[in-house]
Amino acid sequence: MGTLRRRMAAALLTAVVTAMAISPLPASAAPSGPDPVVTGTAIVGQTLGTVIGPYTFYGCGGGTGPDFTIYWTRDGFLVAGETGRTYVLRPGDAGSRMAVHVSASRTACSAETINSAETSPVGAANRASGFTGRAFELLARGTDGTLSLFGRTGKAWDAPRTVGWGWNGFNLVFSPGDFNGDGKSDLIARDASGVLYLYPGDGTGGWKPAQVIGTGWDVFDSIVGPGDFNGDGYNDILARGKDGTLYLYPGNGAGGWLPRTVVGTGWDVMDAILTPGDFNGDGKVDVLARDRNGYLYFYGGNGAGGWTRSWLIGTGWGALRFLGAAGDFNGDGFADVYGVDAQGRLVSYYSDGRTGWKGSEVVGDGWGGFTAIF
Repeated sequence: MGTLRRRMAAALLTAVVTAMAISPLPASAAPSGPDPVVTGTAIVGQTLGTVIGPYTFYGCGGGTGPDFTIYWTRDGFLVAGETGRTYVLRPGDAGSRMAVHVSASRTACSAETINSAETSPVGAANRASGFTGRAFELLARGTDGTLSLFGRTGKAWDAPRTVGWGWNGFNLVFSPGDFNGDGKSDLIARDASGVLYLYPGDGTGGWKPAQVIGTGWDVFDSIVGPGDFNGDGYNDILARGKDGTLYLYPGNGAGGWLPRTVVGTGWDVMDAILTPGDFNGDGKVDVLARDRNGYLYFYGGNGAGGWTRSWLIGTGWGALRFLGAAGDFNGDGFADVYGVDAQGRLVSYYSDGRTGWKGSEVVGDGWGGFTAIF
């Protein structure tokens, strides 16, 4: 399917560029060079880039302008006319495959076009997008139910902001990323009776009116938001039953659900499930889990609602009271892990992007008084 789409896109671009020509062109173009490569993560809100060979269509500008023009397509159809080397992914791109196309300038060469491979389906904005567009933000709930937003500007913490009250009425709160398809990160909360609520984010750290999105969720003892686990472009939920069965609840991109599937058994040996997104650099959503002996394991997602393989990536993690993942803390492009130790210190564990670690650092004090951090 990807090859077929790529050929269709090439034919479409050739036809478009030919139609736009306003004067006769020579019969052949200069050597085209290697196909362009799309860079970046295919997630709403992220920016895709383009790597183009240095001699691509060299001389086709005829000394009067650029040697080539660039076009982006979504599922084989032009996103716009002539565009640039970068493209910012929007909510309407979710679930689509993007590609970039480089066409010889019309002033001196024939309308030859070279094309990149398509991306994986564009995923909805995930937890690492934060709640105000920053790469790392934490929400923390106090004993009085106050919800505070802790954001960072550069390498420094901003002053915490109160973004909610009365959140102690919920026994579970987490962020699925963007769950309703508007490009903004949301919250999901469960009350004692098992009712599940969606709190859509407004993109500035606040919340729109809550919506009931499920009942009977008290049968689960852990619910997390891994991001787009099945590769359809929409964020999903993983829920563990009390018997250790792990279920995937695919999101439909509009705040609702597609049919659930069983994606694992025996997960009751784990006392923490972390959702860092892509943790091994293959572009697919992964999961980390800590067992009751303090061992931390990596579970590779296959991008289609299942798993590749798992292995041990750490010991001694039982010393941490809170454990989670909320994006890239140090700005190196890799998803990190955070924890709160017995002294109430917030510790950031830096990933190397390949399921290993670069080190750790204490990045805050006084975090032991919260009842939830996510």
